Amino acid sequence: MEQRDEDIMADYQSGNDEAITMIFERYKHSILNFSLRLLGNRADAEDVTSEVFLALFSKKYVFQPKAKFSTWLFTIARNSCIDRIRKRKGFVATWFPSKNSEGGFEAWDIEDSSDLSRESLAKKEMAKRVRDSIQKLPLEQKEAIVLREYHNQSYEQIAQILNCTLEKTKILIFRAREQLREDLSSFVTEGQNE
Repeated sequence: MEQRDEDIMADYQSGNDEAITMIFERYKHSILNFSLRLLGNRADAEDVTSEVFLALFSKKYVFQPKAKFSTWLFTIARNSCIDRIRKRKGFVATWFPSKNSEGGFEAWDIEDSSDLSRESLAKKEMAKRVRDSIQKLPLEQKEAIVLREYHNQSYEQIAQILNCTLEKTKILIFRAREQLREDLSSFVTEGQNE
C-alpha cells in the first residue's frame, strides 16, 4: 500500500530529508501541468513549479494536516500563478509556442511522427481548441475547471484551494463548462457533418 502524503510530510517534518523526494516525484508533473494550463506559458509554469517545491522545502513546518496535502500544495501553486499573472499586469498569454517557430515548441502536444492519421490530427486540433477555449475563461473559472477536469480534485478540495464556498465552486465549474460548450459547439458540429 502506498504511503499517504500526510505521513510522508510528517516524516519530512521530523527530520527525514529523503521523504520529500517521494512528494516531489508524486506531484512534479501535476503541479507543472496545472500551472501550464493556468498560465499558458511553459517557462512561467516551470518557474512556478520550482517556486512551489522551493516553498515546500523551505517551509516544511508550515504544513498542518487540517486539509488534504494535495489541496495545500495546489493552493500554493495557485497563489504562485496568481502572483505571476499580477506581475504581467493582467496580461494572460493565450499563445502556445509552435514547433515551426525558432526554438519553440507546442506546449502540450508531444508529436508522435509514427501516427499522423486523420483521426490523430483531428484529436490534436480538438485538444488545441479546448486549450484555447480554457485560456479565454475568467481566471477563477479556469482554475476550477482545470482542477476538476485535469487534476480530478473534488469540489470540496477545489473550494479549499480557491478559498471560496462549495456553492461558488459548483457555479464556477458550471459556468466554465457552459462557456466551453458554447465555444466548442461549432467545432463539434463541424466534426459531425464530415
